[in-house]
Amino acid sequence: MKEKAALRFCKDIGMFSVDRSRKSCQFRTKFCEKACFNNKLYRVFGHGMRPKDIRNDAYWADLTGEKLHKTLSNKRHQTDRVRLMTRGEAIATHADLDKVIDIVKENPGRLVWVPTRAWRSPELRKRIEKELQTLENARVLASLDPSNTRKEADSLKNSGWSTMFFGDNETPIYPDESVKCPKTWDKTVSCPTCENGCFQRSQVHVWLKTH
Repeated sequence: MKEKAALRFCKDIGMFSVDRSRKSCQFRTKFCEKACFNNKLYRVFGHGMRPKDIRNDAYWADLTGEKLHKTLSNKRHQTDRVRLMTRGEAIATHADLDKVIDIVKENPGRLVWVPTRAWRSPELRKRIEKELQTLENARVLASLDPSNTRKEADSLKNSGWSTMFFGDNETPIYPDESVKCPKTWDKTVSCPTCENGCFQRSQVHVWLKTH
């Protein structure tokens, strides 16, 4: 298995990312299914995506926090921040959550960015709030879209969750409180240095423009 096929430097966000296949998206919504980046890639590249996803899933299954730390420590590109995932879901199961917690703990000098829909599982949500969000270098954002309800968003907000809204230019639930993502609104590679959105420690609601 070639490591570069699973851990890749994503130029448009300026950081390394671990990806998974669309099989990991256990908590997708109807809107998510329609707008899915993975599905778009499959429509463009067809079955050529399948070998990549097999390698990605195999890499994730074998990954530990220590292994990721060693790999990133030998890279030339920016490694102060890393994303789980740009494709797929990082926390599809309790075992995945254990792995994410291990990755965060074994990389204390790095911010680990985890957009997730696992908040839709009551059991996983409880563990994320208790065991992952409390870690200093974890940046966990609940992924939202127009199919999510105000009740769901309010529940997350009241529990202290940060959120990331994507909606094909539709207005988020909290427009006046939302930070417009400079990467998707201004087309800048700002993720490695952004301090006013996904990477701030305090609660934030990020609004993604169509990209």
